[in-house]
Amino acid sequence: MALSLFPGDTALLLAILVIGTCTLLGVASDGLRMGMLLISSLVAWLIAPFIGNWMPSVLLPSNPLWHEIGAGAIPAFLFILLFFFVGTHFLHKKITLDLKYKWDEYKHNRWDNLNPLLGKICGGLLGILFFLLIGGITMPLGYLTAKVQSANPNNDPLVYQLSSRLYRDFSSLGLHRPARLFDPAEKDYYLAADIAALSYHNFGTNNLDHVKYFRRRLLGYPGLVDASYNPHIQGLTHIWTTNTFFMGLYNRTNLSQLLSNPQLYAAWKDENLKAQLAHINLVDFRTFLKKGKSGEYNAALLQQQGRSPILGCWELDPESTFAQFKSTYPKMNDREMKILNNYLVELADQMSLSFSDGFCYLEGRSFPIRALGVKANVERPNITPDDFLPSIPPRNFTDFSRLITYGPWEKQSDGSYLTHFKWSKVESNVTIQLFPSRIMMSFESFRGEKYVFRRQKL
Repeated sequence: MALSLFPGDTALLLAILVIGTCTLLGVASDGLRMGMLLISSLVAWLIAPFIGNWMPSVLLPSNPLWHEIGAGAIPAFLFILLFFFVGTHFLHKKITLDLKYKWDEYKHNRWDNLNPLLGKICGGLLGILFFLLIGGITMPLGYLTAKVQSANPNNDPLVYQLSSRLYRDFSSLGLHRPARLFDPAEKDYYLAADIAALSYHNFGTNNLDHVKYFRRRLLGYPGLVDASYNPHIQGLTHIWTTNTFFMGLYNRTNLSQLLSNPQLYAAWKDENLKAQLAHINLVDFRTFLKKGKSGEYNAALLQQQGRSPILGCWELDPESTFAQFKSTYPKMNDREMKILNNYLVELADQMSLSFSDGFCYLEGRSFPIRALGVKANVERPNITPDDFLPSIPPRNFTDFSRLITYGPWEKQSDGSYLTHFKWSKVESNVTIQLFPSRIMMSFESFRGEKYVFRRQKL
C-alpha cells in the first residue's frame, strides 16, 4: 500500500474525486436530469438488497461469507441504476417537451436560470451519496481486514488492502457513522467479526500453552458447547499440524487464504451448525472471550431462568480426584499412591467436561477403559478379598485433546444428574453430583470410582 500522508488521506482523496466528478457532471448536465439520477440512485439502493441473491452466480462472490453480508446488493444496485438511467433519459425528454409547450416565456427564463444551479447542487449531493455508498459497501470487509492483521498483509488481494485502508481512514475522519446507512451487513456481523479477530490473534501466537488455554475458553462458553462439538468446529479448531485451517491461524496467514479454506466453506454450508450458532448471544460471548466472565450464564441468572448451574465447562481436578481414590483404596502404599497421583495429573492435562442445556461432552487426550481398582483376591492373592488396589493402565495419551464421549443428561429428584457414556468398547451410567465449586462423577461400571472436576480456570 502507498505511504499514508496523514490519517484519513485516502477517504479525503476519494471524496474529492467522487464528489468533484459528480459536481462536474451536474455542470455539464442540468438540474432535472441530475435530480432524477439522485432519486433513482436512492431508490435503487433501497431495492437492491431484496434482489441481491437473485443475481447470476457469475456476478456474486464465490466465498459464501460475502453472500451473508449482502455483497449481492452491489451488482443488483448497478443493474437497477442502469435500468433507471435509461428510463430517466426518456422521461427527461418527455418532461422537457412538456415544459417547453406548457410554460410561458417568463417561467422558461426563470427555469433556465435555476436549472444549471440545480444541476450543480444535485451533482454534489449525488457525489456525497456515492462517496458514502462506497464507504458503506466496503465497510464489512474493511472492518474485518482492519481487525485481522496478518503476518504479511501486503500479500492480501488489493481489494482487501484498499477496504482496510478505507475503513481506517473513514473512521479517523468520523465518516464511518454516516456510511453505516449504506452498510449491507447486519449488526451481528460486526460482533462476529470481533470474535473472529479475537480468535485469530489468540491462536496466532508462538506460545502453544496460550493457544490451548484460549481454545478451552473459546469452546467452553456455555452457549457454544453444542456447536463446539460439531464435527466442522472440531475440525477447524483441532491443534494438529495437518489441520490447514488451524495452522493458518497459528501462523497468522492472510485472511483471503483463511476465508477460502475448504474446511471453513464446509462449515459455512452446514445448516445445523448455523442453527446452533444463531442462538448465541454474541455480545456476551465477546465479553466472555475478553474477560472470562459471562453475564448470561452466571449462577443467579440461570436460577431465575430455571436452568441448571451445571452449564459450562469443567476441568479435571487431579488433587481432589486422587483424594477420592485414596479414600476408596486405603490400602495403597506410598509407591502406589505416587503412581496413581502421577497418572491423574497426566490424565487431567486438557481434560474437560462441558454441559449444554441437553448434553454433556467429555474431552481429553485419553480416558481409562476400565476401573483403575482391581480385586485383590484375583490379582493380589496375598491380601484380603475385600480390598481393592489401583492398577494403572498403560499410558495411551495423545498430544492433543479429542472428544472421548458424550451423552444427554437429566436431573434426578435428589438433585444429582444422570448420563450414559459410551467410549471404546465400554459404557457406563454416570451419576454427577454438583457442589459449590466442584462436580463429582461416579462411573457405575467402574465400581463407582469417582472423578472430580472444577470450574474451568479463566
